[in-house]
Order: sequence, then C-alpha cells, then structure tokens
Amino acid sequence: MVQRTPVQQSGLQTPESMGRAAEQLKDWYGAAAARIRRSVLPDPDHTGGPAIRSSTTALAGRTVGQHALAFLPRLLVGVAALLFVLAIGLFAFRLMYNDRIYPSVVVGDVPVGGLTAQQAEARIEERAGELERGTITFAYGGKTWTPTLSQLGATVETERSVSQAYLLGRNDDAASRFAFTGDILRGDQLVSLRTRVDPIALNAWFDQVDRDLDQSAVNAEIKVDGTDVTISPDATGIIVDRNVATDTILASLTALTPVQGELPTVIAEPQIRAADLEPMRDDVQEALSKPIRVQFEGQSWRIEAETLSRFLSVNSTYTDGKAGVDLAVDQKALSAVLREQFTGEINRSPVDAQVAWSDSDGLIALEPSTDGITLKSTEFARVLSESFLDDHQRVNIPVVVTKPEIDSNNLAALQITDRLARGDSNYDGGSDERNTNIGVGVGLLNGTLVRPGEVFSFNSAIGEITADKGYVEASVVVAERSGRDIGGGICQVSTTVFRAALLAGMPIAEWHPHTYRIKGYERDGWGPGYDASILQWGSDPAQWGDFKFENTTDGWLLVESWTTFPHVIVNIYGKDMGTTVEITDTFQGEVIQEYDDVEVVKEDLPAGTVRQTEYPMQGYEAAFVRVLKDKDGKVIAEREFYTHFKGRGNVYEVSPDMQGQSGAG
Repeated sequence: MVQRTPVQQSGLQTPESMGRAAEQLKDWYGAAAARIRRSVLPDPDHTGGPAIRSSTTALAGRTVGQHALAFLPRLLVGVAALLFVLAIGLFAFRLMYNDRIYPSVVVGDVPVGGLTAQQAEARIEERAGELERGTITFAYGGKTWTPTLSQLGATVETERSVSQAYLLGRNDDAASRFAFTGDILRGDQLVSLRTRVDPIALNAWFDQVDRDLDQSAVNAEIKVDGTDVTISPDATGIIVDRNVATDTILASLTALTPVQGELPTVIAEPQIRAADLEPMRDDVQEALSKPIRVQFEGQSWRIEAETLSRFLSVNSTYTDGKAGVDLAVDQKALSAVLREQFTGEINRSPVDAQVAWSDSDGLIALEPSTDGITLKSTEFARVLSESFLDDHQRVNIPVVVTKPEIDSNNLAALQITDRLARGDSNYDGGSDERNTNIGVGVGLLNGTLVRPGEVFSFNSAIGEITADKGYVEASVVVAERSGRDIGGGICQVSTTVFRAALLAGMPIAEWHPHTYRIKGYERDGWGPGYDASILQWGSDPAQWGDFKFENTTDGWLLVESWTTFPHVIVNIYGKDMGTTVEITDTFQGEVIQEYDDVEVVKEDLPAGTVRQTEYPMQGYEAAFVRVLKDKDGKVIAEREFYTHFKGRGNVYEVSPDMQGQSGAG
C-alpha cells in the first residue's frame, strides 16, 4: 500500500481548502518526524523489555565507542528517510501553489495567501479604493483641510504589490525557499502595500494651502513713481512645512490609517531684504536722473526720463544666493508713443527729380530728387531703451530710406540716351485765348516720363482741363459743333505729341482725328490727317477721348514740350533701339460735298437774335501708312491712319422766338 501525503489526499480546489491543506501538511510533517525519531533513537525514559535488557547485558562488556559505531547506520537511515519525506512534501507544496501566492502572505492588511494574481489584484484594488478615498485632516489657525489621498496624488500600485507577494518564497536559493516554508508554518508573512505619491499634485495642494494661509514671506522691492525711487519693506511669513507634511502623508499610507492633526508649518524668510537693494536703488535713481537726446538730419529732440519711466518695469531677483534687479522697458508700448510723436516729424514720401535734356550733357536733373523716409518705431524704441538703461548716449533715430523712382543720383538707370523724334505744329493765326491754352498745356506736358512698357496718356499727362490751372475759354468743337469752352486750342498740343510719337515709332494705342478739317494743322509741310483730338467731357475720365502711345523700348521715355511762336515743339527722348520709320502711301481723296445748313435754338439768347456761327466746309478723306523697321531693315509693324473729315453747311444760333427764321433749310 502506497502512503499518500496530505497534499495528495486533500484534492484542494479553493483558497480556503488550500489553507486547510497547509495546516494538514504541517501536522503530517510533525508526525513523520516523530516516527523517525522513535525508529532510530533509544527511548531515554524506559529501560525496554526483555529483549532490550538482554541486549543491554550483551553489550555491557563492549566499549562506548563500539556501541556508538553499532548505532550510526540506523541514525543515517533515519535522517535520510526524514529528508526524503520532507523533499516530497516540499515538492508537492510548491506544485500546488504553482500559479498562486503562497499561504499566510498578507499585503498591507489584505490576506492574499492561496490567491491567484488576478484574485489578489481584485482584493487589493478594492482596498486601494478605500485608501485613496480616505481623508487626511490638517488644521491651523481656525482653518481645516481634509483632502483625500487621491487629491494629494497618492495611489496604490496594485500590480507591483501583487508581484512582490507572488515572488515571496520563489527565489533561486533552495535553502531560502526551504526556510520560507518553515516561516509560513510559524506565522503570516507581511508584504508592504506599494504606494506612490505624485510630487506635482502634492506640491499643487501645498501651494493652495499656502495661498489659503495668505502669510507668505514678502520680498523687498524697488518701486518707481515718475522719477522717485523707493524700496518697499520685506516681511517674514508662515508656510506649510512640506517635508514634515509629506512624511505625515506617507506614514498614513504605510500605516493604512487616517491622520488628523495640526498642519505642520515653518517660518518663511524673505529672500530679498531691503538692505540688499540699497545699492541697486541708487543705480535706478541714476538712470532716471537724465534725459536722452535723439537726432535726425540735424534736428534734435529731448526725451525726459519721466516720460520713459512710464514704460520702465523694475523686478527684484534672487539668483545663486544674491539679490538683484532686472530693469526692462515695455518697448511695444514705447514704440506706439514714439510713432505717434515722431511720424509727422520724420516721415516723408520720396520726391522724383525733375529732369530735362541738355544737348551737351544729355539727361540732367533740373531739381534733385529727395529720398523717402519712414520712421522705424520698433527699432527706435529698442535703441532708446538701451541708452536709457545704459549710458544715456545720444540716439540716432532709425529710419527706412526709400529711393525715388527718378533718382537724381542715378539718372543713368533711366537709359534715356538719345532723341528719338521731334514733332512740331504751327499755331499762327489763333486767338490770344487759344494761344494761352496752348502755353498752359505745353507747360503741363513738359518733362513727362514714361516707364518701359507703360502707355502714355495725354489726358493723364496734362490732368483735367480747369480754369485754376490757367486755362481760359476759347473756340472748341464739341459734338460736331463749334463753340467755346475752357481749354480751347489744347488739341494743338495733342496733335504735336501725335506727330512726335508717330516718328519715334511708338505703337499708337488710342487716336482720334478731328471731326472737321483744320487747315492750320497743315502748315509747314504737314499734310491732312496728321492731327489728334482729345476730349474731356463729363466727370468720368474713362469716357474721355484721349491720345495714347506705348513705350516699347528697354528704358524710360522723356517727353519735352515748349513753344517758339508760332510753333509748338515736342521732343521724345529715350533709348535708341535702332528702328526706323517710313511714311508711305499718302492718300488725299476727292472733296465730299456735305452742305446741310443747321439751326440751333439757344434759350439764353436775347429775343430777336439770329447769328451765324459756322460757315460751309467741304468733306475730305486723307490717309497715310507708317512702316516701322528694325535695325536690320526688317518690317516689324505697319499701320494705316485714315481720316474722314466731315463737311458742313451754314450753322445759325437763334433765340426761341426766332426759331425757323434763320434761313437754314
């Protein structure tokens, strides 16, 4: 018959049955040891039966040594048997608890012996929840704080606690494992509940308590009011003794018991004493004792220290055991004030040079250009702040310089090197008013510059025709009728520009011939059709009749105009691209008879008025072709300019009462 160990007999399935098995195993080990002792050792309290007495008699004559040698084999057999039994029991014990925590193990105050890791975690999680919801009570000065342990950042590390419990008795040392088996037979084996405190959460709570106490230490500070500098006093305070309070909280976790007591506090000493700031106050006072001079282009301004002190912040510091002071200027706010104060003094737009052509020197500046200036207020605030906080040296006001488009110091950039064409017209025989308007128009046109690729506009060059520019009323043709208006005669100037642009080879972008043939434009060898009219009618310049040409050269163009009675002269200067112009296919048609008389009723004429304002004029057709060739003689553009001059009969103006009595058919 095979004898089973208590483990083999028990058939354990639950933690409770495993506990009972452990007790049975303990009893079985004791009984086995007793049997072995009885089998190998003589009974010290009995003399034994006859066999023993007989044996004793038989041995009486032997020596003590001989007697011991006879007993030794029995002793060794007994010890071996005992060890064998213990080994079998230990093996069965470890096998039974292969995936469970050994019996008699307690984590904190939670028994986990015989439990799997998952079962143990569940028990400890439940206990952890109770602990983390538990409160600690501190009191001070009539105030009480009762934070939970979780609010203080305390948490139970369940997995780590269970892992420590499971590893208990499972190290690699056989002797230690055997010793642990004996330990659990003698009593519970305690494993500390593993906990952790988040220092960030704990210190955040301490910070809040310090705010509740409202007794923090007060550092001395330097105060500035205008140009007055003072030192505010320092003062001691009372704050939480964080080391002691932390130890108290950790002790509560270790003991698994709530804590209630006086809030530990310490006296908080100020880091910065008033005496520490005395030398620095003198430095600040020195900075506020002087104004700063700023300058630009020979002008100088004085900025008072009291003005700058509005933007000064003084912060006391404590670094490496030493008190100090940081002085800083609110440069953003200072920049806004400087911008408001100095923009009008400093800023200006660039002014182009006024240029002209000299036959001996080429392009020259009649009036020099002026650089544009823009205040750099942010940079101004920076350099002013540096001077204020340092040596109070003069400050040059920083600016952005914008070069004019027409820079008198760099006229070569315009590439105006040659006279490209000359246009002229004869205005002899006109009225004084017409001559005046021609002079005004020529003066406004003179010096006009045209960028590369830009389209020249005659209306843009002279501006709106108004009396305040010097124009006067003179004869005009409006809506196919002759009359009088401000600026009459200005077409003499536009006609001359047309002739110069035509001969310079510039593409003509907009051109309107006159309605009626004006023979005065045909003097000095110019045939009919070489004229250009313009019309400024209404308030929208986009609707005006204009003369335009395009600058297709690589450089700028200069349009110069003047009068040498009775001639209007227009020269165009620029970069010679090597092109040539030919006028071909000149055409002058037969006279066109258009003699319808016209009567115009005018409400403002006195009663009984009949007056003739225009006389019969024959219609006429004229045309010519401009051929443009490149420097190699290749034709690059060709255009016909055709004009149909209308004819007309007599024109009469009458008062309303004389309507139909002028004789106009």
